[in-house]
Amino acid sequence: MGYYRLYLLSAPEGRFVGFEEIEAVDDVEAVRRAESFVGDRPLELWCGSRKVRSFAAAERRA
Repeated sequence: MGYYRLYLLSAPEGRFVGFEEIEAVDDVEAVRRAESFVGDRPLELWCGSRKVRSFAAAERRA
């Protein structure tokens, strides 16, 4: 089991504003779990000092 942190960033500055902890067996599962957090702010998924993936903020529909 791996431990990941999903960092929540401010938009558009990209400053750290919080995080969620994710437990997953591998990067694929961690990314899948992180995708459920995609919303109005950008995200970065990290495993220790290794950046796994960035997620852009979801575009708002009018």
